[in-house]
Amino acid sequence: MPDNFDRDSWARWYAQEHLKTDPGIEKIFYLPTNADEREIRFVEINTLIGDRTEDSLEPIDFGIDMGTENAHRLFVLDVTPAQWQQIQSENLSLPNGWSLDDLIAFPNDQFETLPQ
Repeated sequence: MPDNFDRDSWARWYAQEHLKTDPGIEKIFYLPTNADEREIRFVEINTLIGDRTEDSLEPIDFGIDMGTENAHRLFVLDVTPAQWQQIQSENLSLPNGWSLDDLIAFPNDQFETLPQ
């Protein structure tokens, strides 16, 4: 875990941890555009979740280290591969204010050589 709050470093660390612990995640997309400086937004492509075709997409909000100098929020939006394709073709909307501009991809194999 990074010692102080640097959003990009924390995003990389969270992505590494999520990819190590959830076998259904194929890829994580970090969406920094339009996010608050203390907000990390992930879209996680997850093969182990059900396709929610009727529901709007809502991320899970993890408030982390609240009340400390490292306080921040991690938003995780789990989607199926089919939903991800719909998002890319603009047939399915991201949550309000989220953007795919300047997204950073964290694939599973990116972290195999990182020091532990």
